[in-house]
Amino acid sequence: MGAKRIRSSGPGFQIWALPFLLLGWVLQLFRITGPSLRGDEGFSWMVARMDVGAILRFIWEAREPHSPLPFLWMKAWMLGAGDSELTLRFHSAFATFLILPLAGVWLYWITRKPLMGAMGIALVGMHPYIIWLAQDARPYGTLAFWGLFQSMILWRALRANRLQGWIAYGLASALALYYHYAMLFVLPLQGMLTLLLWRHRWRGWMLSAIAIGIMWAPGAVLAYHALAPYRGTALQAPPPADAAAQVLRVFTVGWTGDGWPARLAVGGALILAGSAVFRLLRRSRKTGIWMLGHLSVPILATWLASQGRAVFAPHYMAAGLPFWITLIALGGWGLSALRPSWLQVIPWWMLAVGFAQSLWHHYALPQYAKSPPVRELVSFLRQKAAPGDHILITFPDPVFPYYYRGDIPWSMLPATQPFHPEEVQERLKELAQRHPRIWLLPVHMPSWPGSEEVERWLVRHADLLEVYPFGVLRLMAFRPLPWALQGMQRKEARWADGVELLGVRVEPDHPSHPGGLLRISTAWRRWGAAPQEHSVFVHLVDGEGRLVAQDDHPVGRGEYPPWAWEPDEVVFERFELRLPAEIPPGRYLLRMGRYNWETLIRVPVGDQDFIEISTVEVLP
Repeated sequence: MGAKRIRSSGPGFQIWALPFLLLGWVLQLFRITGPSLRGDEGFSWMVARMDVGAILRFIWEAREPHSPLPFLWMKAWMLGAGDSELTLRFHSAFATFLILPLAGVWLYWITRKPLMGAMGIALVGMHPYIIWLAQDARPYGTLAFWGLFQSMILWRALRANRLQGWIAYGLASALALYYHYAMLFVLPLQGMLTLLLWRHRWRGWMLSAIAIGIMWAPGAVLAYHALAPYRGTALQAPPPADAAAQVLRVFTVGWTGDGWPARLAVGGALILAGSAVFRLLRRSRKTGIWMLGHLSVPILATWLASQGRAVFAPHYMAAGLPFWITLIALGGWGLSALRPSWLQVIPWWMLAVGFAQSLWHHYALPQYAKSPPVRELVSFLRQKAAPGDHILITFPDPVFPYYYRGDIPWSMLPATQPFHPEEVQERLKELAQRHPRIWLLPVHMPSWPGSEEVERWLVRHADLLEVYPFGVLRLMAFRPLPWALQGMQRKEARWADGVELLGVRVEPDHPSHPGGLLRISTAWRRWGAAPQEHSVFVHLVDGEGRLVAQDDHPVGRGEYPPWAWEPDEVVFERFELRLPAEIPPGRYLLRMGRYNWETLIRVPVGDQDFIEISTVEVLP
């Protein structure tokens, strides 16, 4: 009788479902190539480029905490479609999209109402976190698919108790485990649910579990080899309340929802899900416990695992995400008896506000992009870099080589770990002697020590020409010796403390305007013992000597005093002066001197206590 009802109501369900399926597909593909690939996506591309044997060796030797199947699946996809951003993300979007019809069918099974099935498809299709996962070339959207798909197959196998159902469950479970190790949390749950709710089906589940164990035996060896020493790269477990708040927010509005719209949406989602649970437990205790178990166990297990490892991250819990969304969808069913009827709409409006804000942030605002604009940075670098230049990165981020495939040579420092300062400095000296311009992309991560030292060395030993911001990234252009001094105005001056100035470059070299920024690059050398460190002042004064703007700090910023300089070592320092917004037009003088920052006594330079390094013209 149940199967007859499904067949007779099928066309109605399809009519309701089709427009929401199309909407979900459009939303998952819309601006899918908008943000640059993030680091983990680049890592997947890097591994998938290897041949099959190399992928398996890498998984084993690197103790990679992800199963090889996602990389092999991406490789197969790339063989047929290339490795464009669309290709890398489309294979994830395709698998994640399948959650939409699954959610619709799941809700239709529960309620026998075509409209409820369509409601589930609509919510999944418009869900900000589902869209975020679908547009990410990583296995977490597919983990959400397996979480729902494998559970639905078991649900049908328990109901029908046919051999083909148990075979399908065994195959789906083994594939899910090979795809992501987080599915390990789900199988024990399903055994407990079977024992609790379907005890007469316990034998079928046990036989399937044995078959799953046999099929997954090689994967189990890989999983133990990788996960036993794995300490994680996410977060340690936050307190329970903070953990619940984070998961609720991300599971409701994704990473791009925030502020009061996000809190409003979480409140609406809790009302809807709570009403759905109340009705489910009254109408079908099995269904309610089933959904609550598949929602809560991935979250709770991840939180428990993160007590000793940094693995607390919502994407590791994605197997439970479809059950949260379908519970929200069932809220309309749970609130149907609420009177007056307009009260039923309020939580939906609360949810809609959060969804709308999160999707707007995701699609339209660069500050909410999942990754820095590496694509734009590399495009700029291709235009600016010239023959003879060298590009230097400080962190093994595979996204850079994905985007940069130009002719200008590039390298990474530190090239390996552990970090050896002497080796890095020797390599920097070699690069500085060979290249008239070095482009630096500094990325400082605790997991890759030494990157700060690379930037610090270049700032001290090369003329910093410009810093180009790209979101949270910086692209820095340096001109090393001897090319740096060739581009400076020779301003040789010896101070009595044993330090001399070799050259100055003032930018801009054209008239400035109120509010403008003056950049003064300087080159210094020690000519004497230089037993003390003194601050340097750069003052902009008017014709009567009155101070207009200034920048005071020691060469080396207090971290590299003159007595530590090698003989004949040239040290660079940059000063910046912001012109006041109310500065009158006219000609101004730039003066430079050295002084003791404790006594404010200036150090003599010739017959004076300062030198004039340039004139600055300010226009209205």
